[in-house]
Amino acid sequence: MLIIKHPSENNNSIGRLVYNDTLEHIARNRPNALICEYVDDRSLLKLLNENEFSVVVATKDISYQTSVMLKGMDLIQIILGQKDELAETADIIVDPLYRRSEQFLVGPKYLTPPLLKKYGAEAIAGILKMDAGLLQKEVDSNQAEDKLLEVIDLYKKLEWDSDFFGVNIGYVSCLRLTPSIERRVKDYIRKEKIDMLEYLCNCHDKKSVLTAEKNGYSFVDIRLTFEQTLGECSETTLPSGFSVRKANKSDIGKLRRIASSIYKLSRYYYDANFDEAKVTEFYSNWVEKAVLGTFDDYAYVLCDGNEPVGFCSIKEQRENAASIGLFGMSFDYAGKGLAAGLLQVVLNRLKRDRIDYVEVVTQGRNYGAQRLYQRLGFITKSTELWYHKWFH
Repeated sequence: MLIIKHPSENNNSIGRLVYNDTLEHIARNRPNALICEYVDDRSLLKLLNENEFSVVVATKDISYQTSVMLKGMDLIQIILGQKDELAETADIIVDPLYRRSEQFLVGPKYLTPPLLKKYGAEAIAGILKMDAGLLQKEVDSNQAEDKLLEVIDLYKKLEWDSDFFGVNIGYVSCLRLTPSIERRVKDYIRKEKIDMLEYLCNCHDKKSVLTAEKNGYSFVDIRLTFEQTLGECSETTLPSGFSVRKANKSDIGKLRRIASSIYKLSRYYYDANFDEAKVTEFYSNWVEKAVLGTFDDYAYVLCDGNEPVGFCSIKEQRENAASIGLFGMSFDYAGKGLAAGLLQVVLNRLKRDRIDYVEVVTQGRNYGAQRLYQRLGFITKSTELWYHKWFH
C-alpha cells in the first residue's frame, strides 16, 4: 500500500485538516504502508515502477491527471474527500464531511471521535449542515476507526466462520466492488485458498451491484439496519406471570432450543452450500455465547413463570450505544404481543443504563421483525445486499 501526502500549501481549512488527519490515522495503523510526499508525477511514477503496490491512498488534493495515471496502472485508488472529477477514476471515495452519495462511503459514520473532539462538533456540524448534538451522538457510536481500516484492507479471512463451517471463508470488507478491486480479490482468493467469499453491498451503488453480478456473486439476502435514539422510558405491562431478567448459565439449554428454530430466514439457509445442521448450530451457539458474554455481552430472557420463552442479546458498542444481536421467541409464544413487551423492557433497561442509541439488523425476509422494530420506534438506517461466491 502506498500513502501519498500532499504539501499543505496555505489551505488549512477544517475540511482539509480532517482529511489529512484521517490519512494519518490510516498511516499509523498500517505501519507496513509506504508513505511518500508528493513532488510531481514523474517522481511518483518512478516510485511506483520500483515497488509493487496494489492500493494507493491519498486525499482529494491528488490531481485528476495523477488519478488517471494511477488508473492506467490498474492500481486501486482510495481517496479521502469528495471531488467530482475523481468520481470516475477513484475506486473508493471516503468523505466524512459529505452527507449523501449513492456511490461512495460518506457521512459521519467515517468521522473518527478524536477528530470531532479536536475540531469541535459545532464546526464540523456546520460543514455537514446538521445538528451538533445529533452529530455527536452518531460519532459516539460509529466505530469509524475500525471501519476505515476495513475499507483500506479491502478483504480479510473470517477465521471464526472458517473454523466453524469447515471451509475457508473470506469477506470483501471495502463495501465497494469495482473491476480493479475484483482483480485483486481474485489474487487474494488464489493465494489464501479461499473456498467462499461474502460481500455486503450498498443497494444504491449500481457499479458495485453490476460488478458483483458480472463476476458470479450470488444474491442471498437483504440486510436491513434499524436505529433508534432512545427517549424517555415507555410504560410496559407484561401479562400476569411473565417477567424479564438477564440470562444465566442455567438458561442456556432452553435458549439454544429456541434459537435453533429461527435460522430459516437467514442467508445461510438460502445458500444450499451450507449444511443445515451447522446453520442451526450457528444460531444456538450465538445465544449461548451471548449468555456467557463471549460474543454479545449479555442477553435478556422473557420468562413464563421460571420458564425462558424468548430472548434478546445485547452488545454494547461504546459508553452510550448498543446493538441488538439475536432476538427470538419460542414458537408456542409467538403472535401474542410478547415480543413487543420483551423488546420494550429491554429498551427501557438500556436507557436506564445510560444507553442512548440502539441499532438492530434483520433480514429482508423477516417481515415480523421489521414490523416489531418499526412499531417500537426504530427507523431504517440502511439497506444492503448480501452476496456469496463459491469456488468449488
